[in-house]
Amino acid sequence: MAAITDINALLRLFNDVTIDKTTNLYMITRKKETDTFVYKVLTAETLNEVAEQLNNIIVNHLSKIQSQNKEFRVYDIDDSTDDYVQIINKNDVPATSNLLTPIINNSADPFISESEIFSSLWAYAVQTEINNKKLVWFRKYSKGKVLKKGFKDAVLFRDGKFSKIEHDVFQIDEKVDCFIWNDEIYISQHHNFEKIFSYDDQYEEKVGEALEVIKESFSYIDHESLQLYVEKDSIQKRKLAAIMHNGVYKKYGFNEVVATIEKYNLDIEVNTQEQKVNLTPKDSRRFLKILNDDYLRSEVTKVRYESIAKRKGQR
Repeated sequence: MAAITDINALLRLFNDVTIDKTTNLYMITRKKETDTFVYKVLTAETLNEVAEQLNNIIVNHLSKIQSQNKEFRVYDIDDSTDDYVQIINKNDVPATSNLLTPIINNSADPFISESEIFSSLWAYAVQTEINNKKLVWFRKYSKGKVLKKGFKDAVLFRDGKFSKIEHDVFQIDEKVDCFIWNDEIYISQHHNFEKIFSYDDQYEEKVGEALEVIKESFSYIDHESLQLYVEKDSIQKRKLAAIMHNGVYKKYGFNEVVATIEKYNLDIEVNTQEQKVNLTPKDSRRFLKILNDDYLRSEVTKVRYESIAKRKGQR
């Protein structure tokens, strides 16, 4: 896995004025066709002054990771904090090739000022070629960040005069959601990364399959209550995906579930005589936490609590 030394090496490359850098901006659209999302990558000539500003954004981002001595962790769908950098191999993210191939191969379509393109703007990407290698970073975007020429709600002030906007204006902020280097995606904004690459769709689509597994494995709960709860809450869909991924649920039988309920005072009704756990929708959250092994006890204080992040960080 990547380490802080990779960030240091990148910063040295960007800050070395003797190394040539070629930087281009790409706009990404996403549109649903039938049951799948179709991405298009569009570009235009990126002038030097714009390229320099874009390079400053990624340098500032890398410097922040370095100065804050950010911790690196393997990407986990059940861990949405942005307190550290999460990492995932680009080959594990299906949509990566759709976005990256036109950029890396310089085969992006030309950007055209059309309403259909503006309405489907989804993200932008910046590629910098440096020392015969390519770094690509991404930022979530939307049509609301574009001021189209002649836009009625904005005017241009120049030379003491207000006038209408003669050209389309794209707002670019100072943030980087994720970047790709050496086949790995470094994620700083977990939620935006999932949106850009439609990565959250993978667990949205598998909810039904996961609920069937739970139904077969836990015949003693109210599956209707659990299903109603999960299908209305994207966070619980994520939790369910994490449960399927880590497989801890396989270790839980009726006795183990009941023992956890009692040990942590979870206030879930249990009928030991009929071997039933009477779930209500509000109980479903706690039940999923049991299956994800989220309840821990401090061996020092003996206090029982919910774990937010059980994973070890790596540097």
